[in-house]
Amino acid sequence: MAVFNHIAEWFFGILLLLSSLGVLLAKKPIYACLSFLMTLITLAILYLQLAADFIAIMQVIVYAGAILVIFMFVIILFQDAHQQIVQEEEQSSWFLLALATLSLLGTFLFLGKHLDGLPSLKRALPEGFGMVETIGKELYIDFFFPFEALILIFLIAIVGAVYIARKVNQ
Repeated sequence: MAVFNHIAEWFFGILLLLSSLGVLLAKKPIYACLSFLMTLITLAILYLQLAADFIAIMQVIVYAGAILVIFMFVIILFQDAHQQIVQEEEQSSWFLLALATLSLLGTFLFLGKHLDGLPSLKRALPEGFGMVETIGKELYIDFFFPFEALILIFLIAIVGAVYIARKVNQ
């Protein structure tokens, strides 16, 4: 079973990297959105392997279900703007693109070198780990103010999006 988990971790890790690259390198926004969906589902599978069932389910419901639908609406809303952007000539410097690529690869090599020899933790999970009750207690008792502040930020974003959408449609 341990060998299968190791192979599955590598498979889903590589799939996560490839789908993330698909988000960045896709020419059309719809393809980027579909790659993002694959990224979110792969991440949920990795959460399942870490015994974080609740977080995996919320990943699929909230992000893949709700946030991705909002992204699709934004893509549809700004489809004309994308057509105008595609017609513009690229002005990126090849030197800066190569420098950014080398920096990213250097970061991966640095992290890979330093994370390679780390021992894995073999301790038992705490009582109630990943349970809805435990997460609810953490959110509503221990982290009440940050949780409510995040909800307020989402509310402000929704009101702003509705305001901009009404202004565009007039």
